[in-house]
Amino acid sequence: VAFITDTDLYITDLCVQIAVQVLITSPRMAASVIERCVPAVLSVCRSPLLQGSALDSILNFLSRVAQHREHCPFEKLRQELSNTSVITSAQAQAQRHVIGTLAKGLAAVTSSSAPDVQKAAVQHFLESVRKTAGNSSPEVIHQCELSLLALGETGKYTDLSGVPGFCDVLLQQLESQQDEIRLAAALALGYATVGAMGTLLKVVIDNVQQAGTEAPGQKKQYLLLTSLREVIAIGVAERHGSRSLAEHLKPHVGRVLPILQQYADSQEESMRNVVSESLGHLLAVDQEAVLQALTALLSKERESWRMRAAAVASVRFAAAKHCQASTVLPLKEALLQCLGDEELQVRKAALHSVNVVCVSPTCSEILQDSTDLILERIKDDSKQRPELIREVDLGPFKHKVDDGLPLRKFAYTVCCSLLAAYPEQVASPTIIDLVLQGMGDNEDIQVICCQLLQDLCSWNFALFRIMGRVGDLVEPFDRCIMRWIKQVQAKQQVGRAMDMLRLYARTLKVVEPIAEANQHKVFVDFMSRILKDPAFAQVYEQATAGKDSL
Repeated sequence: VAFITDTDLYITDLCVQIAVQVLITSPRMAASVIERCVPAVLSVCRSPLLQGSALDSILNFLSRVAQHREHCPFEKLRQELSNTSVITSAQAQAQRHVIGTLAKGLAAVTSSSAPDVQKAAVQHFLESVRKTAGNSSPEVIHQCELSLLALGETGKYTDLSGVPGFCDVLLQQLESQQDEIRLAAALALGYATVGAMGTLLKVVIDNVQQAGTEAPGQKKQYLLLTSLREVIAIGVAERHGSRSLAEHLKPHVGRVLPILQQYADSQEESMRNVVSESLGHLLAVDQEAVLQALTALLSKERESWRMRAAAVASVRFAAAKHCQASTVLPLKEALLQCLGDEELQVRKAALHSVNVVCVSPTCSEILQDSTDLILERIKDDSKQRPELIREVDLGPFKHKVDDGLPLRKFAYTVCCSLLAAYPEQVASPTIIDLVLQGMGDNEDIQVICCQLLQDLCSWNFALFRIMGRVGDLVEPFDRCIMRWIKQVQAKQQVGRAMDMLRLYARTLKVVEPIAEANQHKVFVDFMSRILKDPAFAQVYEQATAGKDSL
């Protein structure tokens, strides 16, 4: 079928849905549908672009096809979906995505097949994992990854806890020499636990607790926490459609929370991120218990800043899941306090959480009456601090590293989100002050400031509040534009210089009508002068004509 390709996933989605409906309503057409559609669908399954609704439709289609064994034997589907030879030349991220997609496909056809076929397929996957032990060739590693993930995905639909050797195989692979296999095993254990909450959840929790007593087991601890995070995330995601997952999870919250609290003080940022995500998801399962745990973490003394950072970061994961405002509201005061924390990493985590809460369709209302306080914190964190700039000796030359730059970028990004979420409260000359300050900072911050200024000018009600400050924009824009024009003339960093000039041109194009309408002579004179430069005049003309390549 010519329309089932990865070049237009929307059309592919519609075509596959039609094929599914034909299989449901006209079984006698199954042979023709399978002959024409299956090869194209299997081809799309190997695309790193496949995702979303198109992927869901394809998985539904494959599960329907698996029920017509007389027209498409299971073994044929398994062999096609197990072929990873086409991804050997792809980048690592693309390889992982395709392997994950193929594993979902294998799980779809396995779980829709007869019990004897399911049993044989699971044994095949287990045997495939066992055979690859110690072999480090890329093809073998890919096959092992695929088999592990296929076991996990199948375990979402079918309880595999009773299969002999299932848990042992997954736990053994957590200690593999290959990072890809270890991560695949951790994910598979989490996925399979979703379909066997009554048995495997206890196994995961017991192993996490046991790993916590083993000092050298940092990698294994992280992997087991990853398994636990997947269980929690999937359990919460399916909470409304299938309450049984959340119900199975809730009795174990009391055992899970002490584990997460223990690892919240980990030196490894990756482990703290897993803890934060798990705590954020658990808020939707047992709000009272998790709030008590988060309150305890947020009240720790100064030396436990990692705990405060992990706890305040959990707010963003809860808000990102579109939880109810009442779920996050009890943490509002602690979140605002963390914006003024002495530790830079805690302030950064708090800003990130504020940013997510602002744009959340369900939680944004809780910060509506606190915009003044947040803006004050943003003004403090957006300033350059010399004490955060250190010099690194690289031998022939020295390089300056600005440890405060990530925090300043977060601060300006949050300001953009605040303006989008609460324009009536935020649109003010204070934003112009931040823009003026940011235009003298790093180029990345200048990009955010230009976007901030464009957003501010897009609100008609705000124009009278800022029109008196338009003249203040002349000096920083003049300085920045001339700097990059000189770079172009000297043929240094020409690509970067042209990108920045386009950015300035788009921003000035938004501000110029406001200045002209109010007869702002200083700004109008500046535009007349700067447009006499041929390089900038060309860029500005392209922006005005809508031909800007950016």
